[in-house]
Amino acid sequence: MIGVYVCHCGRNIKGTVNIDRVKDSISRLRDVEIVESYDYLCSTPGQNLIKKGIKEEGIKRVIVAACSPQLHLETFKRTLLDAGLNPYLLEMVNVREQCSWVHTDVEKATIKAIDLIRGGVYRAKYLEELRPIKVKVKRDALVIGGGIAGIQASLELSSKGYKVYLVERQPSIGGHMAQLSETFPTLDCSYCILAPRMVQVSQNPNIKVITMAEPVGISGIPGDYVVTVEVKPRYVDESKCTGCDECAKVCPVGILNEFDENLELRKAIYVPYPQAVPRIYTIDVERCIKCYKCVEVCGPRAIDFSRQPSKIELNVGAIIVATGYDLIDPKILGEYSYGRHPDIVTNLEFERIMRLGFIRPSDGKTPKKVAFILCAGSRALREGSKEYCCKIGCMIAIKQSIILMKAVPNADPWIFYQDLRTAGRGYEEFLSRAKDQGVKFIRGLPTKVTPTEDGLIVVAMDTISGVRIEEKFDMVVLSAAIVPSARTEFLAKMLGISTGTDGFLLEKHYKLDPVDSTRRGIFVCGCALGPKDIRESVEQATAVASRVASFLGTGEVEYPPEVAKIDATKCNLCGECVNICTTNALVKTEAGINVVPVACIGCGACVNLCPKGAIDVAHYTEDQLIWQIRGVCEGEIPEPKIIAFVEKNTAYASLDLAGVRRFTYTSNVWPIPVPSCMRIGIRHLLNAFGYGADGVAFLEGEDSPFAGERLRRHVINLKNELRRYGINPLRLESMITTVPQYDKTVNFLETMVNRVLRLGKITPEEREKIKSLLRKF
Repeated sequence: MIGVYVCHCGRNIKGTVNIDRVKDSISRLRDVEIVESYDYLCSTPGQNLIKKGIKEEGIKRVIVAACSPQLHLETFKRTLLDAGLNPYLLEMVNVREQCSWVHTDVEKATIKAIDLIRGGVYRAKYLEELRPIKVKVKRDALVIGGGIAGIQASLELSSKGYKVYLVERQPSIGGHMAQLSETFPTLDCSYCILAPRMVQVSQNPNIKVITMAEPVGISGIPGDYVVTVEVKPRYVDESKCTGCDECAKVCPVGILNEFDENLELRKAIYVPYPQAVPRIYTIDVERCIKCYKCVEVCGPRAIDFSRQPSKIELNVGAIIVATGYDLIDPKILGEYSYGRHPDIVTNLEFERIMRLGFIRPSDGKTPKKVAFILCAGSRALREGSKEYCCKIGCMIAIKQSIILMKAVPNADPWIFYQDLRTAGRGYEEFLSRAKDQGVKFIRGLPTKVTPTEDGLIVVAMDTISGVRIEEKFDMVVLSAAIVPSARTEFLAKMLGISTGTDGFLLEKHYKLDPVDSTRRGIFVCGCALGPKDIRESVEQATAVASRVASFLGTGEVEYPPEVAKIDATKCNLCGECVNICTTNALVKTEAGINVVPVACIGCGACVNLCPKGAIDVAHYTEDQLIWQIRGVCEGEIPEPKIIAFVEKNTAYASLDLAGVRRFTYTSNVWPIPVPSCMRIGIRHLLNAFGYGADGVAFLEGEDSPFAGERLRRHVINLKNELRRYGINPLRLESMITTVPQYDKTVNFLETMVNRVLRLGKITPEEREKIKSLLRKF
């Protein structure tokens, strides 16, 4: 007995899909006993409706036609569990993100919804009871990034009894917050509120700080990761260095200090700043002239030039990414002359100027008249700029103006803006304070900054008064766009997590899972997720520590049971499955092929390769897939029908994102989620073409282990087989996508539809011939 429940989702689904027609059509299907609809099935009354069908009507399989399973699959699994039904007897059909949100034609959207639900009903008949695999977890955690977010997350986790490895690529923890003068809107001394946290981290027995280090590799599974960390040598023995400064005093080499944004000098042997944690000296070996004067004066004999880079392995249960941000290089904005005059600086460089005593770089004088230019590289579509808002630029400029007026008599700060964004507690009041104190606000971004012998000429149009402004300033400060920190892309690929269109790391769900990454057991916080202020970074870090504690707290992790299973009576021990497995989940022994459940990702690549048909994948069995394909294909339409087999994680999320963005596309595409497109073989293609499809598309996520050459070879082999069976191989195509490339994904599908339109529909006679071929399988 099957119960089908269709969600209205307000008007999100009902506004485009004819719910009554869907119910009427689905109610005619065999074994369907109940067809109900409700405004919001995810609500308590909606879930109670499903529970009633299970408890009172004896429903044994449940179909929920609603939003994406990536949003509410777990919600409805719990509903079944509460009602006493195994949660794996649920089938979710996405009729919102991949139907009602991407189509405007009610007739076509309704037909598509009926077909998708029919496929779900056919699949549900073959669903089996499954139970999660439970594995003990490591209670240690890795935090990548030692800024305020990483520090806060480490302290929170350690207070809950977890061992934390805090890995930072710089010689000291602290991040950008350590570079700031004061913080808005309270004007607290930035370092005064940061330093105690840094000291707590260094003295906490549950936290091991590893500086000058970066993760370079990862293996293992959620709850039991092994992360390889490369540690660069300091050429100073951490256990011996006392931080006495004698070495730096005798060092003859002067180098621009990166911590001071290259405004001050440091030595070749140095600590970035006096309060650095750990306060251990580091030798810049690339700039060191090997005079060895430091060796001569070092009493503890801590200096060791023989040290080499090393690698360590950290076995942890969870990973937190808190890698912060960088600033865009304003040189791309030629009109602002950045890099052509020392008195044109970024707001971060101005922070160091403020800390160093308001000394103008060009001549050491105190600047009085300063222009602050907002959105320098932000909120623009020009090449090199970023479309998004930097979020904190307005508040930084207001803060710096107030501090400038307080520190420098008769100071005259001007802020050039296109919009002022002060969304935060006390932020609007802070803006009012600046206006009351005499800070000038000009609505209109400058079109040009010209250096002259006695100042910087800024030209702008005040869009409120309509007056052209041409003023001379002592300094120009650019609120540069915030971008992901260096190596974010490398780190994302290494960890197997996604980035957004802006390049920042992507959360699992923007609203409901804001600090979970797209991979289980890996979490993200702070500016690694996008621009934000200190308060929001700390809030996220606190939240992420709670999420990690929840993940590791029970001492075990449940793994999905969707793994390979082998029929030993059919297996001939050929070992082909072992060779293709990317996770070493299949082990060949004298007794047979064994499956390591926690290593298996359930991709299904081994299934199609097995010459004896001895392998299947739980929850994506041959029967379940074949009948879902037939159910979706069964509905006849006048236009060509394209079946899109969509890898269920990244590629599926990309297609979902098209819906979230209301990126409409042709209704000729029917998506079917699969663990990987490698799961789809010739038998599935023949079923699709035999029962109603005119074209097949493969969508695979870029982070899939099969993205690239393996998938390409698989598709070529399938095309060759299609040709052998008399089917035009152009009816099959594949693409690799990422979550933010939803537009690319949709364009590919549109192209596929146009191709099949040119090829034409498969005739009924041809379909019968294809069906006859299926008898061989």
